[in-house]
Amino acid sequence: MGALMDTAMIRALYEHLRWADDRALGAAAKLDPEAYTRALGGSFGSVRDTLVHLVSAEWIWLSRWTGGSPAAMWDPKDAPDVPALRARWEEVQGGLAAFVERQTPETLRAECRYRNLKGQPMAYPLWQLMTHLPQHSTYHRGQVTTLLRQLGAQPAATDFVVWCAERKGP
Repeated sequence: MGALMDTAMIRALYEHLRWADDRALGAAAKLDPEAYTRALGGSFGSVRDTLVHLVSAEWIWLSRWTGGSPAAMWDPKDAPDVPALRARWEEVQGGLAAFVERQTPETLRAECRYRNLKGQPMAYPLWQLMTHLPQHSTYHRGQVTTLLRQLGAQPAATDFVVWCAERKGP
């Protein structure tokens, strides 16, 4: 792993993840309830369903890294509005932040074993899985951006470089 991935990089990826997810949820919160759940097509159909997939995947990965193997994603009906989804997201983000802080170069290199949603055994070095999750979330935040634009709403900028610029300050 060495220079490829270290704890500082993992921490930065997860700080950005929290910031970007928060911005995406904030943009979605401006939608009226009908627009939030309107079926528009795409991978998950609506802003709600796409955001629930994104947050549910973050929960599943955290669960896997801490010894669990959830068998299913969350049901979008359990997030009837953005405040309900945000409450669950905040719990996941708190768990992710605590998990990230505990990582060392040794734990990042260690193999993580889990069962995927089909029940198949899987194993990867933790650093690979922890790199995958922010990329997965970025992909789906991009889908949310497209859905928001289709609804005539204003998406939030969530690019990593925007986060870097904001952290740097004036």
